[in-house]
Formats: sequence, structure tokens, C-alpha cells
Amino acid sequence: MSNFMSSYLPPHQPADTAASTVPSPYNTSPYNNTSTYQCYPFLTNEEFAEVCHYLDAKYCQAHLGPLRKQWRLNLHTALDTTATSHADLLTFLQITKPLEINEADDELASRLGNVALNESSVPTRRSTRQSMRQSAADSMMISMEEADQEVLRYRSRASFQSSYVVYEIHLHPTYRAPCLWFSLHNLPIDESPLDIESVFRHLMPDHFKHGLREQQGAVGGISIDHHPITGVPTFFVHPCILGDIMAHFGCSKEDYLTVWIGTVGELVGLRVPMEMASGSRGSASQP
Repeated sequence: MSNFMSSYLPPHQPADTAASTVPSPYNTSPYNNTSTYQCYPFLTNEEFAEVCHYLDAKYCQAHLGPLRKQWRLNLHTALDTTATSHADLLTFLQITKPLEINEADDELASRLGNVALNESSVPTRRSTRQSMRQSAADSMMISMEEADQEVLRYRSRASFQSSYVVYEIHLHPTYRAPCLWFSLHNLPIDESPLDIESVFRHLMPDHFKHGLREQQGAVGGISIDHHPITGVPTFFVHPCILGDIMAHFGCSKEDYLTVWIGTVGELVGLRVPMEMASGSRGSASQP
């Protein structure tokens, strides 16, 4: 396993102060709401499956509107082929969302905007009619999908035409804590999805970049390893100190993953929509 970055916390923010970054309603005694766990903040396979179902329920019940087409959460189960667990099936969550357009992308798009061959930059009457028909067809299909709860709940394949990121939350078999895996897709042809620079460019907020570039190499940051289900090389945020951070919060099982994403997801651009946190004791950041 090779480690690319040392910590998901900025250098001026030690782990013992990380609790202050989560909304104060969650920043409570570590003994609140923890009696239902076997060994809080660590999770058994059954407890992890339970907290996954709670976050999935929040997603299904939240009034996300158009955001639901951009921030997609799916609950999955897979056959456990490892020797480290006694469970037959593994539960995990998959979250998919398009990459945000940054200034570098805008500049590249502007340079390529006039390179299209045999295509006029001035819309014709025919192209306008075609665009209107396509827009109407797209709107009708979106409305049909939103009305179909089965499509809404169980759709697992991303259909983004632009670049997007897939996050997966699995239970780490050693640390007994959630582990965030993520992969980049549909990147420009000159960018590798396994290049750490692509992570810096597309996912990581600016305030994390400087400190993490200087502190590469220690355990506790972003690493790359074989995906626990597919075996494909994939980035993940090392969970070695996440248990210590979660110990600051007395999370109920309903709120466990909401708080956990708030502590680790920010590093790689993952945030819980405000609408999903409205039923909790605090709020989360907009994606």
C-alpha cells in the first residue's frame, strides 16, 4: 500500500480539535446516544449495515428536488469473499456526483470551444428546433424516472456525460470504522484517474492542498489499494485515526454516517446535502 498524503486534517488543525468543525448540535459528550453500540465509535458488521440503511433512508425521504439527479446514493450488498469477516454479505454505500467545474476547466473549454469541425457557432432554425425537441424529451424522461420509485431507489449506474466521481463507504475489516473509497471517471484523455494530481485538481479544496503536498508519506492520508469488491486499484482515505475523531461525538446510529462524512468527506469534495440533514440534530454542508 502506498501513501500519497499524510493527513486529511490541515496542518493547523490537530485531530483533537477536529470536533469543532462539525455543527455544534453533534459536538456533545461521547457518551450521548452511544449505548446502542457494542464498542462506539467502532462498528460491527451488523452496526455498519444499520448505519448505512439509516443514511439511505434519509436520502430516500429527503426533498432534494433537482439535486437528486446530481447527488445519487445507492445502498448495495455484495458477497463477502474475504477471510476477515464471518458475514456472508457485505453492505456498502455508493455516492455518485459530477465533478465541479473549476477555472482551469473553464479555460480549457474556452480554448476548445471553436475547434469543432463543420459546425457553425451560430444556431440555425433547424438546430434550435432539434434542441427544443431534445430538451422536451429529456424533461419527460426525468419526470418519469422521478415518479418511478424503483428507478429512483435502485439506479446504480452513473449516466453523467461529463466527468464524475464515485465514492464508496465500506467497513474497514481491521479498523472497524467506515472507509471512504473514491474513483474519478470520464476525465479528459490527458488525465489519469489514478494520478494524485487529478485528485488535487478535481476534488480537494484549496485550503487542504498546501499542507498535504508537504506532508506526503505518513499513514493517515490518501492511499491507493485494491478495491475491496472489484480488486481494481482505487484511492481511499486511510481510516487509522477516524475512530479517535468520531469518539468526540455522541452520535446516534441515525446520524453516525452524516457526522462521519462531515469529518472525512470534505477532504475529497464529499458533503451531505442540507436537505438530508434537516431531520437530524444538526445540519450538514451543501454538496
